Amino acid sequence: MLIFFTTALFSQDQTKSSIGDVVYEEYQQNGIDDALEKYKDLKKNNAEEYNWSEWELNRVGYQLMLDDKDMEAAEKVLKYNMEEYPKAANPRDSYADYLIAQGNEAEAKKYLKESIEMAKNSDSEDEKTRIFRGSTAKLARLEKEDQQLGFLTGDWNVQIVNYDKGKEVGKFDGKVMSEFNDNNNILTSKYVNSLGETVNQRILVYDAIDKTFDMAYIDPVEPLGINLSKVKIKKSGDNSFELMEDYTNREGEKKSAKHEIVKESDGKLMWTIYEQGADKNWEKAAVWTYNKSM
Repeated sequence: MLIFFTTALFSQDQTKSSIGDVVYEEYQQNGIDDALEKYKDLKKNNAEEYNWSEWELNRVGYQLMLDDKDMEAAEKVLKYNMEEYPKAANPRDSYADYLIAQGNEAEAKKYLKESIEMAKNSDSEDEKTRIFRGSTAKLARLEKEDQQLGFLTGDWNVQIVNYDKGKEVGKFDGKVMSEFNDNNNILTSKYVNSLGETVNQRILVYDAIDKTFDMAYIDPVEPLGINLSKVKIKKSGDNSFELMEDYTNREGEKKSAKHEIVKESDGKLMWTIYEQGADKNWEKAAVWTYNKSM
């Protein structure tokens, strides 16, 4: 993991030299094989003069991969770092980054899973928190857990029918435009009425640790701003999904809503929302009918 280099380096003994710097300088002069041999020789004969940690070779590996674009050398360094620190989670996370850069996502998943298990059971607080979270997030992206609702992307005509105690109380027509951000991990939906005015927005971001989505509902005329909730998704059929939403209302009460989404075709879906009544039974609150805009 690249982002922790600065933290790691500040924790080094400033009276000693960086073994990573020595390895990289030797690589520039004589290649990676000689550089790793020098590393082994110095560790055997002059260990007291240098800082030794997984972060030293880790930094060199990323430097070779990102700056020098020498993937063969980067692989050797990152693999050797795993051998040097077989009980550390981070070298596996870093080697997974190399595999992802090489397009080998299947193999990368293996090392990320190893990193997650090692970090989860580590005595190091840093591994239990930052490394665990980093590896988990990467694995979730590779397995596309954050894109479970990808079928919602695009421009849709939508009809919304609201219900109260089983009776229809209102019907609205409008449009929904849904799209992912550049990294395909944040889904934003903007709802507009028949006049083209923005009615509200919903933003969904995947939480790889809890395996839920954080949802923000933004109403431009809502005086209190943004409503936040947690959404857990499960597939209930080949073309149907159930979303359980948990939130706290303005009165501080914990509430739940159930969403049932049925894909009738690539261009049409039905989205039914249920809320709990006073007797805790589910009552239909709204039905949204989506039809893809042509």
